[in-house]
Amino acid sequence: MTIRKFKLDYDWKAFVAELDEMFPLDAYLYHDEFPNPKGIYYQNIPEAQFPVHIKEAIERSIGRKIRCKGWMWDWRCKTIDLLRHVDTLKAAHHTGISDWDTDVFEKDPIVFGRPPITVNIAMENDFQLDVQNAKTGEWESVIYGPGDIVMFNNNTQMHGGKVLNDTSNISRRALNCYLDDDDLFDDDDYWNISSKNVPWPIITTKIEDGQRVPLQENYNFDDMAYLDSQEAYSIFETQADIIISKKCKGIVDVGCRHGPVLDILHSKGYTDFEYMGFDTSIEPIAIAQNKWKDHENIEFRCESWDDMTTFMVDFNVDQVMWSGVLLYRPNDHFEFFKKIVNDFYKSPNAIIQEPMNTQRHWAPGLVLNRISDDFDRYKSEFKSFKEIELDCEIFAGRRVIVDVTL
Repeated sequence: MTIRKFKLDYDWKAFVAELDEMFPLDAYLYHDEFPNPKGIYYQNIPEAQFPVHIKEAIERSIGRKIRCKGWMWDWRCKTIDLLRHVDTLKAAHHTGISDWDTDVFEKDPIVFGRPPITVNIAMENDFQLDVQNAKTGEWESVIYGPGDIVMFNNNTQMHGGKVLNDTSNISRRALNCYLDDDDLFDDDDYWNISSKNVPWPIITTKIEDGQRVPLQENYNFDDMAYLDSQEAYSIFETQADIIISKKCKGIVDVGCRHGPVLDILHSKGYTDFEYMGFDTSIEPIAIAQNKWKDHENIEFRCESWDDMTTFMVDFNVDQVMWSGVLLYRPNDHFEFFKKIVNDFYKSPNAIIQEPMNTQRHWAPGLVLNRISDDFDRYKSEFKSFKEIELDCEIFAGRRVIVDVTL
């Protein structure tokens, strides 16, 4: 790995407001040189002006000391691109080298030097950072947003990226500073720690290069166990709350894994319903069957939706849950949804849970398969299509839960 990621131990909105008061936007200077093709604005923060409490918040977050010196950069809606480059003293300024640059980089302009590792704190925007591993030549990517911190070696590793927010009307600033030492440059053990620092899949199922997510249909239970973390709880609680609010009595859960929504329903005292969940993977279904074997109103099946008999139940269905599985059908998800919910069950309700277009917690080499940016047909067809967006601190944690009323 080449990137470490952390969460700022400070309220990011207060963080932005305080820095904005101390360093107002109209005091920023304009910078129009490579690697920003249309330029950016910047504000240097000398040591004497670096707020002590903000320094301490950053250090708490990353567990390392930083230099009391940094700068903020503001894209000011001029560009979304950060061209790929390596930061050295020679590259710092094409038109001249300042005292500021020589304090950050090696003194000799031609040295491929070792400044301390950069620490970047996102203040207002989502950004996709791409970093090339200098040892392997492979590119790694991470998406980070307000209150996220990324650390990487910007002096020996090629890097670039792009802003992901609306380029026309959003302020986009970040605070940069450096570690106070460079002892991590060659510490592979440090960089090989997961850069995600959030619950992550333990992939035991083989993944080919460029594997699309979700995984293949028959996966091991631990592959998806990150969804059982406390950080993922709101995904299933949101679905449970919809079921309770609509007083649903007949529930079909497509792609159920081990039925985590059931634990939440029961914890909230909601038990008067019939439930059938199915999944294509053997292990999670076996776990669920054993756990709920004494509940006659709950059934789990290891089956495929390719066989329509899988959907057959002996109760009236008034809620169909699609738990991150419609993306398996990128070309006909709407038609299949309507066939099952409308035609087969005549259910008045459905819940769709899907990953969103951009993710903060992701991994290189994986391709996100999704349908969340293709919801227009649903919105125009059905009575109500209420989207609830979540940003969980887990792998692919940006999810949309849709409460559909047909």
